Amino acid sequence: MAHFRKYLHIATLAFLLSCSLHSTNTSAQTELWDTYMSRFGDRPASILVDMGLILTAPDVRYPYLVITGPKALHSDKNGIPVKEEIASLEDILDATGNFLTGLTAKKLAGTLTYNGQRNNYYYVRDTMGIRNAIMRMYTRNFKDYKFALTIKYDPQWLMYRTFLYPSNETQNWMDNNKVITQMLQNGDSLTKPRNITFAACFNADSSRNAFTIFITNSGYTVDKDHTVKNTDYPLCMLFHKYGYIKKDSINIITDEIRNNIKVHNGIYNGWNAPFKQLTDTTGTKATH
Repeated sequence: MAHFRKYLHIATLAFLLSCSLHSTNTSAQTELWDTYMSRFGDRPASILVDMGLILTAPDVRYPYLVITGPKALHSDKNGIPVKEEIASLEDILDATGNFLTGLTAKKLAGTLTYNGQRNNYYYVRDTMGIRNAIMRMYTRNFKDYKFALTIKYDPQWLMYRTFLYPSNETQNWMDNNKVITQMLQNGDSLTKPRNITFAACFNADSSRNAFTIFITNSGYTVDKDHTVKNTDYPLCMLFHKYGYIKKDSINIITDEIRNNIKVHNGIYNGWNAPFKQLTDTTGTKATH
């Protein structure tokens, strides 16, 4: 269970680093924020990203990228700002956002916390006056803090699309992390085998039938086929395999399933499993 406790700790850390930004920015525009942990060299990094921007990226109205943010005064041995200082860092980032709003139209694409530095990534329409305004802000209001400031031309939004936005592998990990974290927080032992059920939808009978052959040959049992009206992928199915839920193995399993669903022109709709408490000795199942 030690590796699962560490897994939960990482997810909690990512949440702490993201919660303030969610509360102060999501009312400004339609956003879809999510967060994940990464690693650069020997140090962890927390990346908070607006996933919804991928639908319109690159937005030609915002060709310039501004990367800026404060250096924490106190960080742990991994370079993560101490919990007590996160609110102060967010105050500085909020002030930065307000300064930029007065200068140019902008879109906040994400936030990176790494090696004691917490930077926002803004795509902006115009860069005139930005450098001097941010420097004045720190000099007048946050003189105890060092800060980073990079301004570059990025009309293709490469920094967002190839750095901030998670890879398919990372998205797979993020989805699994949410399910496992919820199970652990609800008291699931994760030490007992159970049916792990997956969901997928397809746009043609031939595609669903071909995937069904693949999945049954791989040891899965198909539970149910059903049709969902008024969608682009109406032909759906549930299938399961009996086994243990382990962090490493579930990532491998779901990655394989995702890839094969994509090969068969379908969409993957996640997984679920019966809830089992640590003290459960009756075999009673409860869904979560």
